[in-house]
Amino acid sequence: MNRKGGLAMNTPYVNGTPSTVAGVVLIVDDAPESIHTIRAALATHFQVLVATHGQMALKVIQRTLPDVILLDILMPGMDGYETCRQLKSIPSAAEIPILFLTAKQDFQDETMGLAMGAVDYIRKPSSAAIVLARVKNTYDLLVARRELEKKNRELEEALKIREDVERLSRHDLKGPLAGIIGVPEVMLEDDNLTEGQKALLKMIERNGYTLLEMINRSTDLIKMESGQYTLQPERFDLYSEVERILNDLRKHIANKRIQTIVHCDGTGNSGPVFPVFGERMLCYPMLYNLLLNAIEASPMGGVLQVSLNRQGDEEVIQITNTGAVPEAIRQRFFEKYVTFGKLTGTGLGTYSAWLVTKMHGGNISLDTSREGMTTVTVRLPIIDPSRAGMR
Repeated sequence: MNRKGGLAMNTPYVNGTPSTVAGVVLIVDDAPESIHTIRAALATHFQVLVATHGQMALKVIQRTLPDVILLDILMPGMDGYETCRQLKSIPSAAEIPILFLTAKQDFQDETMGLAMGAVDYIRKPSSAAIVLARVKNTYDLLVARRELEKKNRELEEALKIREDVERLSRHDLKGPLAGIIGVPEVMLEDDNLTEGQKALLKMIERNGYTLLEMINRSTDLIKMESGQYTLQPERFDLYSEVERILNDLRKHIANKRIQTIVHCDGTGNSGPVFPVFGERMLCYPMLYNLLLNAIEASPMGGVLQVSLNRQGDEEVIQITNTGAVPEAIRQRFFEKYVTFGKLTGTGLGTYSAWLVTKMHGGNISLDTSREGMTTVTVRLPIIDPSRAGMR
């Protein structure tokens, strides 16, 4: 089936030469004067097919699919309503926009036609300008819809390719990492290790497993961007996660001689606690990225402060460091790929933190109002697990 040729094709001409046409319009009407008027109105913009009754229209679309159909209601034999119903039952023609042509003034008939799937009505007689405008508007909307559908298909294909690449990357990375994780386990069996060496090996093993989990979930960013990620929240202590991250980053902290201060407004039997309800494996990389970013942005001998407290119905995490965010990126700080002055920076750390915060129903903000200081504030809603219907 094609869009060239067909029954009663009118090839448009302007000043004796073929015109550039937008698309194909099928007129289904039994009145010669009406056909002549509509054809004349459309000929300089569209290729025009003509069928003088419903059965002929059904035969036309078997050979050529028009872009728009102008369908008269009052015709001998099969009327416009029945023709419309049969057209809509044909899969290849079901999405073709239909404009009814009618001399009737009964608005109930118009309602019936629209309910059957028609997109517009043109009352006869109408001026050539009105007919052309109605058809052209319908065709332009059709072209826009086709273009949108094409872009959606391209995006879906691009997403599939991206996921395939991510899947291959995960597979390629997990092999070497499994070997790295296995080394500390074997070495810890030796009896001649100092406590410091054991602690170091345990940290390597722990971080290896964390990295393995992050690789396993490397497609989460894509899913969050596309709204396909399902949050899996649990109750956990955010204070211990902060302490763990600062311990994992202690080499970076020591290299810059940064003083770290952690404030927590919650206390348990064994010390500070800050229980939250969220997805631990998302909150860990979110905090890791924000804390690493704060450390890298701090000057030598700077101060890094982390505050965990509750304000009303929100869990509030504030990370403050000496050193100001460059003015050039302040308005775009959480945008994807935005970075400044880092040779190895990707601009994904703060962006992923924004995504994770959004997934938890919270918000994240940047404050540079204090001279020489930067504060990132994460606000998460306090959720009661029993009322949220989550585990």
